[in-house]
Amino acid sequence: MSTDKKDAPVNSAVVRATTQVVKAGSDKNDKADAPQRSSAELSAAIVKNRENLASTLDAIEYKLNVPRQAKELTATVSNKVRVLRDENPAALAAGIAGVAIAVGGAVFATVRAISRR
Repeated sequence: MSTDKKDAPVNSAVVRATTQVVKAGSDKNDKADAPQRSSAELSAAIVKNRENLASTLDAIEYKLNVPRQAKELTATVSNKVRVLRDENPAALAAGIAGVAIAVGGAVFATVRAISRR
């Protein structure tokens, strides 16, 4: 499956159409009322449904692909850091110092709590 789409939405119309097809297939008594379609119309409907299903599956695969999501998040964050470094290096230094203080404080608190047991 192709996952080239960025944030590809799940097409709710496909879900509704699929549900209608399943419901229509389960109604055995309604066959006499069903309109007769030509083989060309049926083929076109099949192709359309396959394309819709493929795009829906691609969107689901994209959303559930955690490693790819992590790579894209990492690339986004690194680009933002690069822009911040170029535009405002003092803010970047302050942010790094803040993170270092927070991590150091957490390590200190953890070590102190363990040593007091």
